[in-house]
Amino acid sequence: MKKLLITFTVAGLLAGCSNDPVSSNNNNNHDIKFGISKSNADRNVVMSTDPRISATSSSISKFAINMYRQIIKDDKNIFFSPYSITTAFGMADVGAKGNTDLQIREALQVTLEGDDYHGGLNGLDQSLKSFSDATDNLELNVENSIWAQDNVTYFKVGYLDKLARNYGAGIYMLDFMNEPDPSRIIINDWVAQKTNQRIMDLIPPDAIKPSTRLVLTNAIYFLADWEYKFDSSLTTSQTFYTTDGNSIQTPMMSFDDDKPIKMLYNYSGNVRLLEMPYKGNRIAMDLILPDSGTYKAFEDSVTAEGLSRLISGLDSTNLTSVKIPKFQFTTPSLSIKKALQNLGMDDPFTSAANFSGIADIDLLIANVFHKAFIKVDESGTEAAAATAIIMVETSAQPNTKFFEANRPFMYLIRDKETNTILFMGRVMNPAVSE
Repeated sequence: MKKLLITFTVAGLLAGCSNDPVSSNNNNNHDIKFGISKSNADRNVVMSTDPRISATSSSISKFAINMYRQIIKDDKNIFFSPYSITTAFGMADVGAKGNTDLQIREALQVTLEGDDYHGGLNGLDQSLKSFSDATDNLELNVENSIWAQDNVTYFKVGYLDKLARNYGAGIYMLDFMNEPDPSRIIINDWVAQKTNQRIMDLIPPDAIKPSTRLVLTNAIYFLADWEYKFDSSLTTSQTFYTTDGNSIQTPMMSFDDDKPIKMLYNYSGNVRLLEMPYKGNRIAMDLILPDSGTYKAFEDSVTAEGLSRLISGLDSTNLTSVKIPKFQFTTPSLSIKKALQNLGMDDPFTSAANFSGIADIDLLIANVFHKAFIKVDESGTEAAAATAIIMVETSAQPNTKFFEANRPFMYLIRDKETNTILFMGRVMNPAVSE
């Protein structure tokens, strides 16, 4: 049987939900006309105090640690968005049934049952959007949409209604059959636009074929100023020591050493934690710096509960020295299929997959790709991430009061209000940019 290719694309620096991404039926850049269709179902409103939000945040934190362990490799830098991956699979899970649904939730550490999973993601997205809209010098954009083959009628109304209610997603019609590559460019351009050109060419050439029937997209972009900016005139070239015993020279940002700065800080169990808040003081970067020579041991033993204890121990402290390297890093498109299978998500990748809630055809996930970008400098942080879930039709198939990050460190970008880990990474060599 000829395989029917269905691509779920998720581009994210936090993956979430928003309004329709297309305001016109014409794309002037590529002369492709397309119609717009969206469920009449209204977006569900979730109060910021809804307990499903905190449950969702907790599951994302646990999944973040599990995925981190799966994708670290040698002494390479990494960066990814557990929020993006979770939301991507949330949209796929809307149509998952039986063991497929159970394995997706177990791999993602989801504890909420039924539609509460999607309600929790919806509430988290709305809470973050409200904060972003009300905060100057902080931008957080998250959007979802679906791109479908024009005149295709086999997608289930219930699936589309749930996407509209929980993910704010509409359907945009393209002609994959006759113009597959121009359609790919349209979608890639949309992703690039929504991520301020940081996630480029998400869908590679030949990935969309005449047999493609659906592309589900989510885009996320984050740009924020530090609450306390670094003075660029104090940035100097300093030594960074790598785990292999070598050293490099790298631009190191710092505050004025003659003026101690009061910041949230914790030194416990041979690990230093410094919290660098962004404007609005809700979203922050947590820099986690094990003592010299102990990074690998810390990384091997870190848990979501351990990170939570470190964070809960933060206290306002006068620091005599704060030094953080400038860095910029773009990951390649990384297949996380094997990582997800290692976490127990087996059926969705085999003929045992049950996505019968999506359409009247048998689907399985062929592969999952993730790509991310981060830039940290004196002003603040810019970050973006992308996930692509590709589905095909089934055939038979000493002084503690200082923080100097002059050695490898782990870092999070975290929503302080809900404790959601939006991004997570490590810097093993700040001079490596990709």
